[in-house]
Amino acid sequence: MLDRAKICIVTGSSGFVASNLIPELKKIINVIGIDITNSSYTDYCIDIGDKDLEGILQNYSDHNITIINLAAARFDFGSEPDDYYYKNVQSTELFLKCIDKYNISKFIHMSSVASFDGKHLEYSKKLSCDDAYRVTKNLQENIIINWCTKNNIKHFIIYPSAIFLNKHRSDTNIGKLQNISKYLPFIPNIDVKKSLTFLPFLTNFVIQCINDRLSDGKYLTIERPVKTVTEILRLNIKRKLIVVKIPFLKYILFLISYTLYIFGGFGKIDMKLTPNRVVKIFKNTSYDNIKSIDTHTYNKINSTDIAKIFNNEGE
Repeated sequence: MLDRAKICIVTGSSGFVASNLIPELKKIINVIGIDITNSSYTDYCIDIGDKDLEGILQNYSDHNITIINLAAARFDFGSEPDDYYYKNVQSTELFLKCIDKYNISKFIHMSSVASFDGKHLEYSKKLSCDDAYRVTKNLQENIIINWCTKNNIKHFIIYPSAIFLNKHRSDTNIGKLQNISKYLPFIPNIDVKKSLTFLPFLTNFVIQCINDRLSDGKYLTIERPVKTVTEILRLNIKRKLIVVKIPFLKYILFLISYTLYIFGGFGKIDMKLTPNRVVKIFKNTSYDNIKSIDTHTYNKINSTDIAKIFNNEGE
């Protein structure tokens, strides 16, 4: 039987991660979902930075509260840096101010591996979408850590990479490539390592945090071993494919992407293959040299190889 005095507030409750996480959370704790978008997992359709949120949370003033913060800007096209700054930074500051007087026992923040790059950037209104996301995720993370430290609240910072299920996600670069590859007689050899995070494993890890199975800290949550783009594409295509090495493929894709960028009104229309997305495809994201972040615990708990996951043995 659930302890009615304990609740878990999940921000960003309509998102992809929450759709898998909240049903599992409800088995062990009472869950309150908050998001600006309504969904079956959203109890209160409100921005976490809205001043009216305080009136809602007063209903839970006598509860022991765990926060799982999934709220963040989710777009990689068509938005200005200020949009990222508001959603990832200013809304977070307002939310923390709102919950400052409540009994918060744990704060679990879903950051991103993008935050590692954001650490080396300065916010500017001239940033690209990807860089605006990176730097504001890092700022958001730092604000939360400082607030938790000041208030002596146990906190977990979790760093997933591209989050996936066995089914393709059309909103990720790997997912787009997987969908395209289904119709090709061959696939290009892209010998670049790309990290992935399997959503059921990520969910399990969050449950471990809630159940006090882990010490608070920073955790890298990507599957090991990290595979190349070509290896990932081959895993989820149930037919024999020829892998072709295309000379100067990266530069060819850049040329195509910039051509599409021009035809799309210099970025006004999403032509799917954008220069930023080409950069991301060819960026190594194995994160073998990350320091001061726990890179082992997640994989110790979730030891299934990616190949088995894609063959439906990892769920």
